[in-house]
Amino acid sequence: MVLAALFRQLAFKHSKNIKNLRKLSSMPNFPDPKFRGPKRTKAAIPLSRVELHIHLDGCVRMSTIWELSKAKGLSLPGRGTIEDLTASVEMSEPGNLTGFLSGFQYTAPALSGDLVAIERIALEFCEDAAHNGLLYVESRFCPQFLLPESGAGDLTSDDIVEAVLRGFKAGEEAYGLTARVLLCCIRGFDQFSEDVLRLCVKYKDQGVVGMDIAGDEEGLDPNDPDMFNPTTIKVFTEAKELGINRTVHAGEVGPAKCVEQALSKLFAQRIGHGYRVLEDEELYAKCLKDRVHFETCPTSSILTGAQPLSFFYHAVCRFCDDQANFSINTDDSMVTGTWTEQEYELVRSWGLKESHLMRANINAMKASFLPENEKSEMLQKLYRAYGVEL
Repeated sequence: MVLAALFRQLAFKHSKNIKNLRKLSSMPNFPDPKFRGPKRTKAAIPLSRVELHIHLDGCVRMSTIWELSKAKGLSLPGRGTIEDLTASVEMSEPGNLTGFLSGFQYTAPALSGDLVAIERIALEFCEDAAHNGLLYVESRFCPQFLLPESGAGDLTSDDIVEAVLRGFKAGEEAYGLTARVLLCCIRGFDQFSEDVLRLCVKYKDQGVVGMDIAGDEEGLDPNDPDMFNPTTIKVFTEAKELGINRTVHAGEVGPAKCVEQALSKLFAQRIGHGYRVLEDEELYAKCLKDRVHFETCPTSSILTGAQPLSFFYHAVCRFCDDQANFSINTDDSMVTGTWTEQEYELVRSWGLKESHLMRANINAMKASFLPENEKSEMLQKLYRAYGVEL
């Protein structure tokens, strides 16, 4: 009798536990496929993706930097091996934006003032982009940062832009993608801003489709009246008047007020990163209503501390759930150690599905800075790549 009662009690507890588990999940959870790779398809990856936020000088192959540095007799970190170079540039653990950008000190000297090298990295960028399935990409850089530090020689920022455009043209012909340029102003380097705008106007019909302002937002106080200085506001106002497209790094690690002022004072058409917009629900609701496009970069958002690992509900997932207008981007592959494919794998692990990724790519194409007739043609190419007939 005692044993029978004990068994009934255990059975009751067991049935209760089963019911509780069913409440938690009514579907089986199979996190991994039973059988993995290797890659078995023979054709190239279909060009069916779009990136809008990726830094040209942050996506340089370490093998190229190592080779150039060796040829020029430049010092390299550690023992001077390519492994030590990679370890000094690529972040393996989350940190802050300052640390994220620190690796550029090892790569910039190999490129500065070398037009052949700059054209080469532009071509290699196109190859890597096509390998990751990019149909269209807007890559950004600050041309003044690629000039010789000493000002030696007769090189100009115009020469830098033209070298990149030559590399992109060769890359388009070789790999079938479409690559365009955004030119960056930089926080704290106001002396470059007017020249960046001049270059955007000069090369508007030759492959430069817009401008940006990048740089570290750490330390910005939301109680201050202005998140951007008068020079930046003046230059972006002039850009709007001249018909130059504008995207702005805002709300990455800076306050939501950066996003608000990027839109209201810099007349931004897109927001680079923008995660901190979620700190201001009223502003976020307005961005959703106005279909403001957020250029999200999942891996870099973690490495810069913009979205710490302690944030379970990552901004990308919130944007996704709210059907916000956003894209998935790589940012700086040499620092993140990722390219488009790995970014997609990351967000898939967070729960994004094929429909979300397709929508992100279509939204990216619609938010691109191509002229409307070219944008329409690229959208048709994107739809065809998805097998969609409209």
